[in-house]
Amino acid sequence: MIVSTFDRVSGEYSEKSLVQRKAASKLFDLLEVRGDESTLDVACGPGHITRWLAEATTGRVVGTDISQGMVNEAGSLYPDIEFRCLAAEDIDYRDEFDVVFCNSALQWFSDAPKALRAMFASLKSPGKIGVGCPATYEFAPWFGRIVMAAARRPEIGRVFQHWRSPWFQLPTVPDYQAFFEVSGFETAYIQLDHEVDNLSVDEAYGIYITGAAQGFAGKSYYDIEIDDDYIEAFGRAVREEMEESATGGKVEVDFNRLYYVGLKR
Repeated sequence: MIVSTFDRVSGEYSEKSLVQRKAASKLFDLLEVRGDESTLDVACGPGHITRWLAEATTGRVVGTDISQGMVNEAGSLYPDIEFRCLAAEDIDYRDEFDVVFCNSALQWFSDAPKALRAMFASLKSPGKIGVGCPATYEFAPWFGRIVMAAARRPEIGRVFQHWRSPWFQLPTVPDYQAFFEVSGFETAYIQLDHEVDNLSVDEAYGIYITGAAQGFAGKSYYDIEIDDDYIEAFGRAVREEMEESATGGKVEVDFNRLYYVGLKR
């Protein structure tokens, strides 16, 4: 399950999740949280973005995450902010927040339509939501190529053929817009950006470990039992493929990332 998956990286997520933090900064600017707006940070992770939100408004700020490890980390780092261990699908707030912020998480939700309806219900009228997420079927082209190269190795491929994608993805921007609007939101902004970062292998691997690896090597996403030896071997293979693809110690990491701002009237 995604719960235990992200528990394992809760302590290193804040430091290594470079592209997630960059995306959060852009979403933060688009959403313009300010004044006394009450804000719900859905899938808050270790709370570093929740802290940004709390510094931007004098209103109530709450962070929720499905991973108890992430919530524990957030609570220890920012004891003055309210955090709850709660799946997005189970959000139980009703008409309580001016803003919902959800960064780099929609693709992980096990029931994305239910999660979006719960976020809509948590907002006051008027209210607004900001969502940023890797999107479309090829959401991480470079990572996809690297992982598929690793998976072609015989020691990985025999097991990897039993993997099933955990991610919620839609093929086009209009499909995403319809997805949001069927839940009641009025679209204020939607854009798919192709984002490219020139990073060291260490940085790229850190992003992989705190993100995509939790899907590609998550035990719940195989139809056979996999062990820690396989996960470690998979990680080594991915790292080696990254090193082989590097030029001057650098690699170009790219994502197709959707940014959405919706209004609840």
